Amino acid sequence: MQSNSKQEAGKSPLISVVISLYNEADGVLNFWSDLREELTTLTEFCFEVIWVNDGSKDKTQVFIDEKIIVIIENNITHCSIEFSKNFGHEAAMIAGIDNAKGEAIICMDADGQHPPAEIAKMIAAFYAGNNSVLMERIYREDEGLFKKWLSSTFYVIINKLSSIEIRNNATDFFLISRQVADILKFNYREKNRLIRGYIQSLGFTLKVLPFKAPCRLSGESRYSYTKLVKLALDSVFAFSNKPLRISIVFSVLFILLTVLFGGYSLGMYLFGDTPPSGYTSIILLLTFSFSLLFLTITILSLYFEKVIQELRQRPLYLIKRLRVGNTRTSGDIHSSKDNDFSIFEDHAIMRVTNHDLETIANKQLQSCNYID
Repeated sequence: MQSNSKQEAGKSPLISVVISLYNEADGVLNFWSDLREELTTLTEFCFEVIWVNDGSKDKTQVFIDEKIIVIIENNITHCSIEFSKNFGHEAAMIAGIDNAKGEAIICMDADGQHPPAEIAKMIAAFYAGNNSVLMERIYREDEGLFKKWLSSTFYVIINKLSSIEIRNNATDFFLISRQVADILKFNYREKNRLIRGYIQSLGFTLKVLPFKAPCRLSGESRYSYTKLVKLALDSVFAFSNKPLRISIVFSVLFILLTVLFGGYSLGMYLFGDTPPSGYTSIILLLTFSFSLLFLTITILSLYFEKVIQELRQRPLYLIKRLRVGNTRTSGDIHSSKDNDFSIFEDHAIMRVTNHDLETIANKQLQSCNYID
């Protein structure tokens, strides 16, 4: 996809940058310093930086409000989205995508492991005709051997079970076009999701760029081994029905085994000198059969859980407060007395089509010469 807007005289295309944060108070200012330095050098673009606070319990939101979005740059505007609680990393990314106005949207984390220095390469790849740009990690400074093995095992399992191939070491550091963003916004609304997998499965032109992930700016990864296992299971159930077919295979194999064992026992009883031991055989048969039975029930239960989550149709996220820098609005949007912000409080948002959100987002962009 080749955008023509960049080439029009006197027009600056808008690029949205979605930042996901959870308890990043110790490193968010250093991250913003690096990001700001990179974005201000790309003077041919306007940037809309969307800070999505995924229910942080530390002072992350305070630093965003008082240290970051108060800063006015010629080509940078800010939007701050604060969740009512922690909804997860995937929800934070889709919330940013839902509310982004740019012709291209970049998603990245604020822990420093997604280097802002790579943004220029991503934008160049986008304007070279790619709908999506996926950053593939080729090296990670703070990755231990066990975590590296766990990561590689995750991709092996999901690629064996999934109907699509997900690239090894693909990350949540990516760029998508407005076309792809609209598809994710209006069509891919499952509770159980893996956005990096969706991007690779849509079939649009995709460019993969390698990058080296530095150490975190502060603290340790919020992803425990339990959360990684949960992510792996969610990913398998989001992209594959093969576990259901595996249970069918188990059933067929067990039927064959039962027929063979029954035939052997009957033959020994009718024609053999020594019939097989009944107690041992029955115990082994029951143990094996119940193990397969409970495994099948577990697989079905996990799929039922995902189906029930979809049927409930609860919102993917709830926005406690939305702030847009450099604008003032009225009505349901209450202006801040301390700073030049708009505050949108205690409102559940599932779609960007909300009229109030469109109003404040459009006013935000008046400071940038943006082409819709």
